[in-house]
Amino acid sequence: MKRMKAALLFLSLGAGMGCTSTYDPYYYDGVYYDPYYGAYDAAWSYAWVDPVYGYWYYAIGNVQAMATVDPATAAAQLAANASTAFTPSGCATATATGATVNYTFNDCTAEVSLTQISGNVEVVLSDNQGQLAATATSSELTINGEPYNLSLQIAGAPPDGDQRKVNVTSNSFSPNRFDSRTSQSTVTWTAGSGCITVDSTSQATKGNLSSTTTVSGYQRCDHQCPTAGMVQVNTSEGTFTATFDGTNTVKVVAPNDDVKTYDLDC
Repeated sequence: MKRMKAALLFLSLGAGMGCTSTYDPYYYDGVYYDPYYGAYDAAWSYAWVDPVYGYWYYAIGNVQAMATVDPATAAAQLAANASTAFTPSGCATATATGATVNYTFNDCTAEVSLTQISGNVEVVLSDNQGQLAATATSSELTINGEPYNLSLQIAGAPPDGDQRKVNVTSNSFSPNRFDSRTSQSTVTWTAGSGCITVDSTSQATKGNLSSTTTVSGYQRCDHQCPTAGMVQVNTSEGTFTATFDGTNTVKVVAPNDDVKTYDLDC
């Protein structure tokens, strides 16, 4: 995140000094940060869904939803799994009360993309007509050194073999970057793999500026750089784009073909 801040500070200074780019840094922020926040949404989903998927669904011939499910039992499983899902051991405490799990984090790391997690998160599990569902909110949460407002809803689906899929509705973002953000995404992974694929559409605002971001085929494994995917940010100034290729840099192309290169925090 420090590298990200430095890159954007350089961009802001460059624009102020009369470089060829005349675009507000917010537009570049959209290309740069929205995939991070989408990866955060996916990582939380992975941490809360993967451990209880086998309990919630089972397969006999064709995949069938369980006739009866108990969100409280799943919540207890998540609480017991906290020391495995979040490292180092002891950085996270979790208590289950009914279908609700309350986490307290102290500089934790989780699979896929989450680092330096501190603060409090509440997760409420539920049975949505036989499908696993979860709602999560936060208080005094920071991720990777920045304040973060976590607000998301996860809707599960029956498995296809060892393939997992959830639909995520998120209003999560860092207030240091955006004033608001809402996202609809599909997250898929192979059970226990630590790798996710994200496709999403989101809208974000900063002051009187707004944008719509589409992330396609974003792939990332446990704390490695994203290996695939494209992000397009549509604005009143045109479309800003970037692609991911497994390296620790990304090039953002502006509507006038101006290119800015940034280090990725991975």
